[in-house]
Amino acid sequence: MNRTELTQAVIWLDQLAVKAKAESAKLRDQLSADARAELEEQGTAPTWRLPDVATISTAVSHQSVVVADEKAFVEWAEKRYPTEVEIVKVIRPAWRAHLLATAMPEDEAACLPDGEVIPGLAVRPGGSFAGVTIRVAPAAKEVFGLLAEHGLRELASTAGPHGAVVLAELDHA
Repeated sequence: MNRTELTQAVIWLDQLAVKAKAESAKLRDQLSADARAELEEQGTAPTWRLPDVATISTAVSHQSVVVADEKAFVEWAEKRYPTEVEIVKVIRPAWRAHLLATAMPEDEAACLPDGEVIPGLAVRPGGSFAGVTIRVAPAAKEVFGLLAEHGLRELASTAGPHGAVVLAELDHA
């Protein structure tokens, strides 16, 4: 195989991977839509166990305090806690994490325990659908890996010279 054939085979496989990833994303979106619908209907985050295939679990956000306006937050911290603001005007990460963890959500604002509203912070509501996770069973990974290799061989056999390079490489693997 010359460099041109190898390069063309690499490009072909890269494009195949791009198309496969896009198709996988569409199917994941369908699973997410099903999970979101089940969450809305039943009020609990679903977990689907597919024996010998995978476990699909959903994530649901929890109410937490987040920085919504970095500039306002830094200005407030600079006045109230000047030693916690660095010269580049970013809040020290450890203190920021501590404050976000201890700030009190009040409607859409975040407050200190004494009730002072912290400018630049907001409250992200809890209970929002956050996606699905698929944990594939080892046996299923092996089976679907073999199916993928078989499918790649079938596809390569119809792809002309580029496919021939791929087949040759698969045979050496």
